[in-house]
Amino acid sequence: MTKTEKRIDKAIRVALTQACEQAKKQIHEFSWLTHTADLKKLPQSLKVSCYCKELPITAEQTQLISSLIIKELSAIDFAINAKAIAFLKE
Repeated sequence: MTKTEKRIDKAIRVALTQACEQAKKQIHEFSWLTHTADLKKLPQSLKVSCYCKELPITAEQTQLISSLIIKELSAIDFAINAKAIAFLKE
């Protein structure tokens, strides 16, 4: 992994951690999130998996979590499509 890739990976982790912490405060059912990415093919390869205690969650909750993720990633100039965000049960 190059220095640039390490820097990008760290920025993504920090942004997603912030989104995760905000989501945990606002949505009781939300537990945690993780991501996968090919750092050489960003942002297309970035996928985020959100884990919830119970599914289904409401459309409003799904929209809120997705918005938090999209907002935090856009702050570091990464665009992610809502379709790249999956919601799964723990």
